[in-house]
Amino acid sequence: MCATLTVDEEGKRVVNTNGKEIGVIDEVGAGVAYVEPGAEMSDSIKSRLHRDRDVADGMERFKLDEDYVDEITGDEVRLQRF
Repeated sequence: MCATLTVDEEGKRVVNTNGKEIGVIDEVGAGVAYVEPGAEMSDSIKSRLHRDRDVADGMERFKLDEDYVDEITGDEVRLQRF
């Protein structure tokens, strides 16, 4: 399943397939969410999401394409297994 990302997802937790929070959505635009990573974001997930090069204030964030999203609920975005 591929979900549609909108600005309504800003501030939502991003969780992996096991339900662990891996980050929070900082911004959404044109079907891409920008995720601020949490402590549980593995290097494997980081390598698939790709670092956003337009980061200000030294904050690291990663691009999350809609293709990686399994489900969007009221308070979280759940990733597909990849």
